[in-house]
Amino acid sequence: MSFPMASLDSATLLSEAAFGCEHLAAFLNKDEKIASQFRSAFRSKDRSLAPYSKTDTVAVQTTGLRTVESLKPKSHCLSCPEVCLDTERQAHTADTGHTFYIESRTRFLHCQKCGDFIYDHGLERLRGPTGKSHIADGRSIWAEDSASEIYVKNNAYKNPCLKRGARGVWNMGQTCYQAVIVQALLHEPSLNAFFLAGGHDVHTCQEKNCLACGTAEVFMEFNSGERNEAVSAATLLYNGWELSKVSGLKLQGGRLADLPQEMAGYRQQDAHEYFQFLVNGLHSSTPGHTEVYNQKCNCFFHQVFYGELRSSVKCHKCGQTTNTDDPMADLSLDVQQQSKKRKLGRSTSSTTGTLLGCLDSFTASEDLHADAAYHCEKCGNTPQRASKRLQIRKLPVILCMQLKRYEHTFSSSEKMDGHIDFPLTLNMLPYTVRKDNSPVDMSQYIYDLSTVIVHEGTMDTGHYFAYTRIGGDKWVLMDDNKVTVAGIADVLRQDAYLLFYSLRSLRSESKTK
Repeated sequence: MSFPMASLDSATLLSEAAFGCEHLAAFLNKDEKIASQFRSAFRSKDRSLAPYSKTDTVAVQTTGLRTVESLKPKSHCLSCPEVCLDTERQAHTADTGHTFYIESRTRFLHCQKCGDFIYDHGLERLRGPTGKSHIADGRSIWAEDSASEIYVKNNAYKNPCLKRGARGVWNMGQTCYQAVIVQALLHEPSLNAFFLAGGHDVHTCQEKNCLACGTAEVFMEFNSGERNEAVSAATLLYNGWELSKVSGLKLQGGRLADLPQEMAGYRQQDAHEYFQFLVNGLHSSTPGHTEVYNQKCNCFFHQVFYGELRSSVKCHKCGQTTNTDDPMADLSLDVQQQSKKRKLGRSTSSTTGTLLGCLDSFTASEDLHADAAYHCEKCGNTPQRASKRLQIRKLPVILCMQLKRYEHTFSSSEKMDGHIDFPLTLNMLPYTVRKDNSPVDMSQYIYDLSTVIVHEGTMDTGHYFAYTRIGGDKWVLMDDNKVTVAGIADVLRQDAYLLFYSLRSLRSESKTK
């Protein structure tokens, strides 16, 4: 009887169910003799490293040779006697093809191809003199065939290699502000579909120092299957430098972008400002785009990044409301607004420290001060008491929100640290303009968190890094060219500066009713 050949996906799932990762599965299934030797080497090395308190030593050159304690753990190759530092594993693997190591202090198994520690049920059974798993003091973690062991084996979640689709971006000299924004865009499905399908033709583009050409180059390099090291955004950086010297990059509506005119050079820049700069540059480099305020722009980038913000002013005397709609590429939220209102006696809300609280404050109605009195046309253009409210009239596909942590006064500038809770899933319906009792398509208001950008440091110096969602529900820490697997708890505890949310249900145009 013959059976159909299993697909690659199904074979991978079967391998991951039985082994720590697909690389270990392929290695152990290739040759039974080699697999047996590997298991023996694993058990022998594990026993030689126990107990955990054993001191690592290294010979160093002084006036003579003496033995000193090593401050760093060692990686013991399971295919040869080589012992190296963690930073030397990659070179050893490149030279020999050896992939698997035991870390000297924890005795965890490391796969260099995955770039991570892995858990293999079968190898764990080989630890200790009796073949049972052991911890530092020699006590068995679980008894043979115990309920706990069976539960772990049946319920442990096996991830495929997390290096797939996760590549860093090289820092070219204080360019971490660019790296985090590029990472935020590289994992957006709509942008990948656009650039990889030739949405912007780099071969026929005549735009000088085109940001779309530079961005397309990064997307193509990032998705190349030939390499797995960090990507370079050098062309995009250079084109941005050149464009920043020339005025003319405009926001939709004909207003000059509020950006530094001298972005060129190896100086630390603001990641939020660079995001605005890049989005406006992508929009301006698209053939057929429009900069006219009262004309609708149908270019791809305008539909993906731009929304519309409605400002409504209501006269307290006659009740007339005047609406003004302006384009928006992001939302800047005051993380201290509620406390400021309470100090002025204009709010009793205790909603602080959450993204939803910041959005509530942003869209709340607020009385205008006397020195900014509203002149109502219906009341004969006379000054009247009025209130103002901001709401979102149109939502973009990619929603960027800045938590304003920098406060500038006449005498000083300071960065406001502190945690703001933010959700993995966000319902934007309460913050939009909508007609009462009108049917609502909730799919056009539900967003999922895609990237969290953090700034570590002071006003003038510091470093940016990003937590990015890949593969649906996996998260990685992108720190320039370094990529590290992260958990959801790691992401949610960050003191975010920029939050990127993606519309869960994509359509040709996302807008409120």
